[in-house]
Amino acid sequence: MKKIIALVCFLAIGTSSFAQVDQYSEDVKTCIKSNGTMTYYEGVIDQMFTMLEEQFESQAVPTTVWTELKKERTGAMDELAQMVVSAYRAHFTHKDVKNMNALYATKAGKNMFKPEALTEGDKIILTEFYKSDTGQKIVSSQDSMNESMGDISVMWSGDLYKRMISKLSEKGYDL
Repeated sequence: MKKIIALVCFLAIGTSSFAQVDQYSEDVKTCIKSNGTMTYYEGVIDQMFTMLEEQFESQAVPTTVWTELKKERTGAMDELAQMVVSAYRAHFTHKDVKNMNALYATKAGKNMFKPEALTEGDKIILTEFYKSDTGQKIVSSQDSMNESMGDISVMWSGDLYKRMISKLSEKGYDL
């Protein structure tokens, strides 16, 4: 009987821990959508495909092949998001991420990436946020986060590019 109770407790704790980890990931994904990170990397993918199409122009790769390759976009963005979650996990608690999301949901948070749209009230809200524990953590971890994001960017984009080159090669198109 004790073994059954211990097993039930273990499963309950394990399940709740998994749910918390999953919720952290989902909240970071919301955060990086709100702060423009995902939009930036969607542009990176667009630029990569433009470059590939130029590199393979002499190969006359059909539009259908490019369309098929571009379907990899969603998976690639999911991979990137998971990598970014790891970087956030090293720097921010779940509460920090929730605080960031709360800021990004406000008018001031939405305007913070458009300086010309910031009102005096928005500036006050942002100043107060950056005085908070979460805001201070963002400021103090900025160099480390930038380095992590740079590493992630290089690794992710390089892997995606190689994967696309490989898929083109499998279809008989080589540089």
